[in-house]
Amino acid sequence: MQNPIGRSAIARPAHITGSGITTSIVIPRPSDHATSNTSTLVGSESSVSSSSTRMNGAGDHGEAPFAVRNGRRYLRDAKLPYPLPCDTSELHRQILRTSLLVEIFGTPLCSAGVSEKPPKRILEIACGTGIWSSLCHDQFVRSGHKNISFTGIDIAPIAPDLNEHGMNWHFVQHDIRRLPFPFADEEFDMVFVKDLSLVTPNTGFQERLMTEYLRILRPGGVIEAWDSDHVLRTLETLPAVHDVPKKLKEQVDKTATYHLQPGTSFSAAQNPYLKDYNDWLQKTLEHRRLSSCPCTIIGPLFLQEVDLEVVGSRRIAILFSEVRWEREGVGGNHNKAGKRGTKTRQTERKRVNASQMALRRAALLTVVQMIESLEPLLKQVSGKSQEEWDHWWSSMMEDLLENNGASSGECLEVGAWWGRKC
Repeated sequence: MQNPIGRSAIARPAHITGSGITTSIVIPRPSDHATSNTSTLVGSESSVSSSSTRMNGAGDHGEAPFAVRNGRRYLRDAKLPYPLPCDTSELHRQILRTSLLVEIFGTPLCSAGVSEKPPKRILEIACGTGIWSSLCHDQFVRSGHKNISFTGIDIAPIAPDLNEHGMNWHFVQHDIRRLPFPFADEEFDMVFVKDLSLVTPNTGFQERLMTEYLRILRPGGVIEAWDSDHVLRTLETLPAVHDVPKKLKEQVDKTATYHLQPGTSFSAAQNPYLKDYNDWLQKTLEHRRLSSCPCTIIGPLFLQEVDLEVVGSRRIAILFSEVRWEREGVGGNHNKAGKRGTKTRQTERKRVNASQMALRRAALLTVVQMIESLEPLLKQVSGKSQEEWDHWWSSMMEDLLENNGASSGECLEVGAWWGRKC
């Protein structure tokens, strides 16, 4: 009998190179989850400098915010809807996902005009390791803008003291469920929100948070949000592209990703293991009142806000592998009106190079790591015993990582949204 592939199969480096950013993330083995100290890059409770840290409204989390459950480190408060651990392996996954999105978007800031005229005071909500602030700082420095202040707010002190890396960095420990935030009115020029869909439940709290962002943002300041859909779908055909700015088209061509517009054709994931994951994940998130498809919620939230103007967005699909309609130049069954029909639209064949395939591999890796981080919850929902789960995991790993099982068009859908305060 062939030996199954265990979790150690994902303990490998992942490299993303391009657009001036190089990231090398080593995913540790699960045996390191409860015992590893986070590195300087990732940060830890002890690595946060008290000179750059304030604690406001953190409650019991101020002294001992973590607890070990199922062999992994979690936030201690069991009432939090957040389902993921806060250990080295999960933090590395988040760093890889953030670095991937910066590479895919070609910038840490999608808001129009911000790169040319950068804000002076930036707040990152639920900053975690502070990796986005660090990447943003680096890009501004390369552009000659060095006097920018970054503030991170989070329930737990995970980020290192980024002042040691040349940043003007401040960390505030605060539970964002407790409003208002410990900041003055109009204190910031920009508020950046990333991956908050697993933090805020679907109870109207997102609207309250938007109001709070606007309170602490000066007139003319920018709010920008990034997130990813958690349920995975299949991109059926090469999307038709209409009225896409030249710079954006060049970026999606460079990264071999796809700009999503109304009418883009999707279907359910075809890979059997990703089907299982989608089913278990939806039940898990519904129980916690969290959205499995936040990209469908964030856009309307920006558009309905009367105090925001110049609202924009960018939706991107990152395939996990090369697919048939790319190799054969088949654009799908569409008629001239853009509706499904019987005539196949022929397009130029696309060849995915090694760098572009590395981006797709990194996207798939972040999904596999997500499954591992959610293992206790997914296993419970699935009803599987530990032995049955281990067999499913080994088969899933072999199919996705060794046998190119996600080659039907399964993809990671990501998005960025922004608006300027009136």
